[in-house]
Amino acid sequence: MEPKWQSKTLNHGIHALIAGQGTPIVLLPGWPQTAEAFSELLPLLSPHHTIYALDPPGLGDSAPSTTGYDTKTISQTLHSAISTEISGPYHLVGHDVGAWIAYAWASQFPSSLLSLSVLDSGIPGTVQFPFPLPYELNIKLWQFAFNRLPEIPEILTKGKERELLDWLFEMKSVYPERITREKRDRYVKCYEKEGGMSRGFAYYRAGDESAVQNQGFAEKRLGMPVLALGGEKAVGKGMLLAMEKLADKAVGGVIEDCGHYIMEEQPEEVAARLLEFWRGVKSEWVG
Repeated sequence: MEPKWQSKTLNHGIHALIAGQGTPIVLLPGWPQTAEAFSELLPLLSPHHTIYALDPPGLGDSAPSTTGYDTKTISQTLHSAISTEISGPYHLVGHDVGAWIAYAWASQFPSSLLSLSVLDSGIPGTVQFPFPLPYELNIKLWQFAFNRLPEIPEILTKGKERELLDWLFEMKSVYPERITREKRDRYVKCYEKEGGMSRGFAYYRAGDESAVQNQGFAEKRLGMPVLALGGEKAVGKGMLLAMEKLADKAVGGVIEDCGHYIMEEQPEEVAARLLEFWRGVKSEWVG
């Protein structure tokens, strides 16, 4: 029987899914997903670690943010929430928008972390895109511009949440069928709630503010071990190249035969890379 999550609400109304035992791991999903994006990793990681998969503020079952959606503020909220659960240092993992949050978290609270892992993401303020975007790149990145617009994203997606999410999963995956109908139903249920799409868009609308913050954070390179993984048909080796500019000890590379949603498309490979990385991290590292 596969291990099951325990659902718990932490401080600040942050929803957590918890399972396993051992050195703690904090997982942060991106948009348009929820903590369940890590479900396929659970049976692979939980025999070795205690897993805390968090819904960022305003997403999934977490309460909306009352102080803003820039990633400096969001990471402070999540760090405060998890600090009531975990007394010692932990490994932090973020995918997509979760990686934006994780970078700001690691920059502000390095002594809380054993390591940082970032999965297939373009962190605001650390990457630049050409314009106009080539067709294949535009398919992957159009939402950065669209989601930031005022009002029109809500107008066009209201009642069409499932169609939007299905399009994203189909177009940005090598194996979209591995993002199961059950999981898609869960995501749609969360995002079709009143304000659900707006709270997701809020992370993009705060992107300029997050970018300025990250440019400030980048003035001091990260000292903890960093793992950077990109899907072959998505960010690819660009994930490691980006983090080599921001961290002293960045390793990683490409998850082959994979699109953007790497935890669901290639869970065995992602889990193996994470576990190997964590085994090599010295627990006495202090930021």
